[in-house]
Order: sequence, then structure tokens, then C-alpha cells
Amino acid sequence: MRFLITLFLSITLCSAVNKNQDPVDDYVTQKLKQYKIPGAAIAIIKNGKVVKKKNYGIYSIEFNMPVTDSSIFPLASVTKLFTSSVIMKLIEQGKISLDQPVTDFMDSLPESWKQIKIRHLLSHTSGMVNHFQTTKSRNLAEEERSKLNIEASVRLSATEPLRFTPGAKYSYSVTGYMFLGYIAEKVTGKFIDQLAGNFFFSPLQMNSTVYGDYKSVIRNRNSLVYTYQNGPFETWNFTYGASGTTAAGLNSTTSDLSRFFIALDNGKLLSETSMQQMMHPTKLNDGTEKNYGLGWVVDENDGHKCYGHEGGGCAWIDYYPAEHLTVIVLCNLTGSKADEIVKGIAKQYL
Repeated sequence: MRFLITLFLSITLCSAVNKNQDPVDDYVTQKLKQYKIPGAAIAIIKNGKVVKKKNYGIYSIEFNMPVTDSSIFPLASVTKLFTSSVIMKLIEQGKISLDQPVTDFMDSLPESWKQIKIRHLLSHTSGMVNHFQTTKSRNLAEEERSKLNIEASVRLSATEPLRFTPGAKYSYSVTGYMFLGYIAEKVTGKFIDQLAGNFFFSPLQMNSTVYGDYKSVIRNRNSLVYTYQNGPFETWNFTYGASGTTAAGLNSTTSDLSRFFIALDNGKLLSETSMQQMMHPTKLNDGTEKNYGLGWVVDENDGHKCYGHEGGGCAWIDYYPAEHLTVIVLCNLTGSKADEIVKGIAKQYL
């Protein structure tokens, strides 16, 4: 009888363990181990509700601090989602238009730049050379380049010929997104952090979402992420400088980002027209399409359309409008394969 009771309890306990196992936890834990990711935070939103939010591993290796709900991660280029949203909001307000030449906002630019429209900046099809890649900038130390303000950075880019006719090709441009921040400030008299705060962060109580480069002191944010190229772990900085915040300078948590994407999916932030424009593949001058819209990567996962952005090799967000699904993955390791992880998690909910 004792044997039967023990056997019954063992089967019951095993069934309870198996029932409580979460395939997402198993998957994320395996990926953290595979890619040597110290820590990560994820959030999954389905039909307007956060169905899973979980923290994994270590946020600070130096102090052996775990990832928590209050851990703020640098979003790097995921920032472009928010810059494009601010620009589309200004377009909805009639302050600017997608086909407005950028020369309307900064004088003494080359004649060829009159062909560059705001949509070209948003879609990385302007032909501008990144300011940190210009011939003249190579004579500047990295520290000096990081101190250039936005206007100086754009004018430095303008010293080089356009790489191609605007709209002819796709070429990722950090300077283009810095220019968008300049344009937003020029037409409103407000910096990007004020605009994003007024449009999105304050109404949604995204109180842990702030702009700041690697030198900024931000409570609950580790200024460093990590890299593990050949081992051991080393620290890594995103040295874009204070002027690069519109391209890569936002910092946030999974909780705050969840609030944003719930509101976005509910149609509370931008018009349907703006959403369609942002998420439509960019058509080049020759009629071919690129898998990038206006600040959003256009992608698919097992036949399901998704839209989002990566950030510094350590963050990725995918949004599936048809399924009302958003998956957020924030890691503290550059090269963490966050794109692979975000797609793998989404497959559990598609």
C-alpha cells in the first residue's frame, strides 16, 4: 500500500511539473545559454493584454544583479520606431509632409539635396553618406565626432556627394534619422524627447522611457551592455553621442513598451493611414520594393506579416497587426540573436 501511495504521489507531482512547464521559458532559457546572454526581459502582448512578461538572468555581471521589472535597457536602433511615430504625428497635424524637401528646414545644403524628401529619410533611401563615414570625419577622433550636434553632423554629411539619387537604393542611415530629429525641433520648437513625451510617454505613463546616450546617468539603467566575441565577457558602448538620440538613444522597459504597443494596436496613437504608410514596403524609383517601410522593418514569420525593428544586436520588437500580437525581447548582449529569439517566441502564439 505504501508503494502504491508513493507511486501515485510521484505520478501526480510529475504531471503537475509537466503541466506547469512553459515552452517559452524553456526556449528563452536555452537561447540564453546557447548565445551566452547574461540577461534578458521579454513581453508578449495578445489581443490588447500582456499575456506573459518575464525576466531572465543577470542584468549586471559586475554586481551580480538580476534582471527585474525595473531594469531599463538601451533600445539602440529600436528608437527609430518612435522617431518615425513622432514624425507621422507631426504629419497628421499638418506641420510637415512626407514629400517635403529637407532643404526647407536647413539652408545652404547642396543643390542635389533638394531631391531628398522626408520619406527618403524615414526609409533610408536618401543617398546621404553617414556623417561618421565621410572623408573629413576620419580626421576626427571618435570622441570629437560624438560631440557634434545634429546640424554639424548633417552638414558634415553634406560635404560628400550623395551615394545615389534619392529613392534609387536603400542604405541604412543614422545621420538621416538625426536629421529627422532636427526637422521635428525646427517645426515645433521642441526637442524629440519633449515631443515623444507629449505624444506618447506621458499619456501612457511610460515613466521609465527616457532618451540618453551611454554617458547619461539614468536610474535603473546599466550604461553598458556586454559582448562575447571570443570570450571572456567584455563591456560594450553604443558611442553614437548625445546628438544621435533620435536614431538610437531611447531606453525603456518591457512594461513601458507593452503600454505603447497595446495603444498602437488599439488605434489610439496614430491614424490608420499613418500605420499603413509606416508599414508598407518602400518602393524604389525602379519599382522594386525593399522590406523596410517608414522606420519599420517589413518581415514575416511562417507566413504571418510582422513589422518592427532591431536594436544594436541586443533588442528586437515584432508586431503582428492581423494577429494583434507583439513580442518584445530586450537583452544586454550585443550579438544576442534577438531577431531569432523574437521569431521563436512568436511561433508559440501564431
